[in-house]
Amino acid sequence: MKIIVTYDVKQVLTEQSRASYLQQWQKERSALQQEKEHLQFEMKRLQKKRPSDHKWIADQFEKEIRSRTERMSYLDFKIDQLDQLSPGSEIHDGEIESIQEVQVGEKWHAREQKGKIVIKDGIVQSIVPDSTGKDITI
Repeated sequence: MKIIVTYDVKQVLTEQSRASYLQQWQKERSALQQEKEHLQFEMKRLQKKRPSDHKWIADQFEKEIRSRTERMSYLDFKIDQLDQLSPGSEIHDGEIESIQEVQVGEKWHAREQKGKIVIKDGIVQSIVPDSTGKDITI
């Protein structure tokens, strides 16, 4: 029988991965800033065009602007945290699912746990647990 097992993907922090994360998050933050400015411009344009709907337009746009601002604050927090981490720290980088074979007579306890894949500079370093529940280290 085949089952789906979820693995946490962890990235080992190196100077190369730190620079990559920093660049990615700064680019994302910049895009959010541009979206926010564009929303503010559109809100003012629509309010001038339809003055009778001034409050409703402001409410709708403010929700979206607030959402962008919160995401920017979260990215700022992540950037600050990244600066504080030492090289070798593990950063959660998502989850992945794997299909694995289960046979009658196998121990089940390893299947109940979430597995972990450790990546360093784009190369898989270890996969924990495999179908036997033992570490696989490369």
